[in-house]
Amino acid sequence: MDIKTLKEITKLMKENDLVEIDVETTDLKVRMKKASAFAQGVPMMAMAPSQAAPAAAAPAPAAPAVDEFAGCRQITSPIPGTAYLKPNPDAASFVNVGTQVDENKVVCLIEAMKVFNEIKAESVKGTIKKICITEGQPVEYGTVLFLVG
Repeated sequence: MDIKTLKEITKLMKENDLVEIDVETTDLKVRMKKASAFAQGVPMMAMAPSQAAPAAAAPAPAAPAVDEFAGCRQITSPIPGTAYLKPNPDAASFVNVGTQVDENKVVCLIEAMKVFNEIKAESVKGTIKKICITEGQPVEYGTVLFLVG
């Protein structure tokens, strides 16, 4: 099974809002399962302390932060595996913050079942604004890899 087939299965999952899919051929069995919201880094809300500090000791409220990544498009992982930002340990990264990307630009590698898969920007064009993964980080299907503005 090649990366194109895996991408088609991934697209099928997205379009039909499937959580899990099993595909079996004579020489390969693939099981894909959507990562939970917590695995994708959705922030958890903290519990409020049981006793609040006196109003006089409370700091003045900060001005609301402007989300510098609002409106950015995401490059997400089409497969689960281990993400690599470089083609080899001694090489430069495929992309850095500020790198221009288009549909043919390789942005990282994802190793799955001892196969290194080139991940391209695909339909996302623009400038890398944030790298959301680290070298050698395990990723799930749908993990946000890069933000592009």
